[in-house]
Amino acid sequence: MNRILFTLFIFIAIAAKAQVETIPFEEDQLVFIKVKINNTKESLNFVFDTGASTGVLDSAVAKRLGVTSNYSQVAQGANGSETYNIALNQTIRVGSLALNNSNLVLVDLQKLSERSGRKIEGIIGYDILKQYSTRFDFENNMITLYDKDEEITGLDDYVQIPLKFDGIPIPQIDLTFTLRDGSTRTGNFLFDSGANMTLLFNTPYALKNDLKNKSGKTVIGKARGLNKSTTYTKGTIEKLRFNGFEFDDLPVDISEGKEGVSGSNKYAGILGAQIINRFDMVLDYKNKLLFVKPNSKFDTAFDFPMSGLGIEKVDDKILVSYVLKDSQAYQKGIREGDELINVDNYDGNELNIWRKYLKEEQKEVKIKVKDTSGKVNQVVILLKRLI
Repeated sequence: MNRILFTLFIFIAIAAKAQVETIPFEEDQLVFIKVKINNTKESLNFVFDTGASTGVLDSAVAKRLGVTSNYSQVAQGANGSETYNIALNQTIRVGSLALNNSNLVLVDLQKLSERSGRKIEGIIGYDILKQYSTRFDFENNMITLYDKDEEITGLDDYVQIPLKFDGIPIPQIDLTFTLRDGSTRTGNFLFDSGANMTLLFNTPYALKNDLKNKSGKTVIGKARGLNKSTTYTKGTIEKLRFNGFEFDDLPVDISEGKEGVSGSNKYAGILGAQIINRFDMVLDYKNKLLFVKPNSKFDTAFDFPMSGLGIEKVDDKILVSYVLKDSQAYQKGIREGDELINVDNYDGNELNIWRKYLKEEQKEVKIKVKDTSGKVNQVVILLKRLI
């Protein structure tokens, strides 16, 4: 074997040793991977979530698979404390990997599935991230796991960002942002790829900095956690900056919760998937480092509320989950619980397609609606930015 071939062989061998597994994923606002539990053969649809400090399994799926709780614990969620049933010492299988001695919180995920528009059977994050350095490639929809003791090559064009953990398994980064009055603030934000938002400000931080009055025009929205719904204020900021990256004119959420993570004064808030997924990235928890590189979605315009409608998919029907009172939809009689039959003659039930129809600014759309009494009406609304 000549020297060039020998060197190439050694390079390939080292790379193969460092790279443990590749996992395909689907992106539909959040990142979805396939997971198996214990020795069952069924592939389940899990959200890969950097904000998940422990694995979660839908309680109905757990019952079907014979996974039972053998422990319960009171824990803090985004919107407050809850008593959770937990199945200890389970095996989570991802690709060829078996994550033994894993704990699974058993929770009803039906409402999250309805809001997402696709089945969510579980959530996973820290169980993988604590054991492997993890690369997310959004161009090829591929996650690559590496031995955490091996150096990852090919990161010369990535920006390195320090991570903080502060005693919890969810990473935090520092962000700087400019408010609508021109003032600039900084804060420590949880890095949460399972939160489908740009930026959320926790209640204590928002009150301390008077964010409601410094975020331009605002509207009241509704969010759903694992077990609770909560209201929040949606406004805008002029800029978001970190480590040389900058985003202009983006919607933000301002929490009104007094419990749980969103009521905590330990963090300014949460950085969510609508920012995070604009980067290819590597998470290295051992060395407390994040490496990021903008991908093709980096310059995509942010989605602002246009129709004033929150929608969800329930029993294959598209239902209204909330209506903003400042919207034409509310003025023309659409209410929470109404069924949306079609929009501009689209009568399918793919939630992501419905959302595309309802976000084109300055477009008039025709919506056929069945109210909760069964009466059917057709309304025309102009889609316009509400904040």
